[in-house]
Amino acid sequence: PQLNMHGLWVGKYGDHGFEMINVTYAGDTLVATKVTGDQNVPKGEVSFTVDLSPHIHSDKGMLSLEPIELNAKASRQWGKKFLPRYQGQGQVAAEGFTNGKWIEGQLILVGRFFSFAWVPIGHQVFFGRPSSDLTLKMLREQQEDDLKRDQVSVMREAAHNMMEETYWIEKDDSFQGGWE
Repeated sequence: PQLNMHGLWVGKYGDHGFEMINVTYAGDTLVATKVTGDQNVPKGEVSFTVDLSPHIHSDKGMLSLEPIELNAKASRQWGKKFLPRYQGQGQVAAEGFTNGKWIEGQLILVGRFFSFAWVPIGHQVFFGRPSSDLTLKMLREQQEDDLKRDQVSVMREAAHNMMEETYWIEKDDSFQGGWE
């Protein structure tokens, strides 16, 4: 791909709060998969994809998006006059990940950050790289939320931990007995 954006990014998904995505590539297609999710598009699902293949402007029509021209103040802030942008598709769904569909989207490069806009619904998320502390905090919170939602998993995890502890205690006791 022409851009190297691999890895973790964090953005504020409106009322859903901050969410983490993992950017990977399939050829020239950027794929943003949710590491943390929400009730509409949960973790593990693709949030958006972006076509990063080189495009050509032609007389028959535009095959790529024109960059966004910044005003003088924004240009000074970001150190550039134009922000490149790319066509994509963003996933939307109703609560419970029902009625999911893909809609038109755009990725906009803003210095060392980027944003993705779900164009028809006017929703835009601005992404930055998370610190290691923020990454760990968000992953812990997601795990806690998952466990709260699924009490059977909580009980299964507790039983597994107790069985593992018992195994090691018994193994330690039998080992100690060999030395006496």
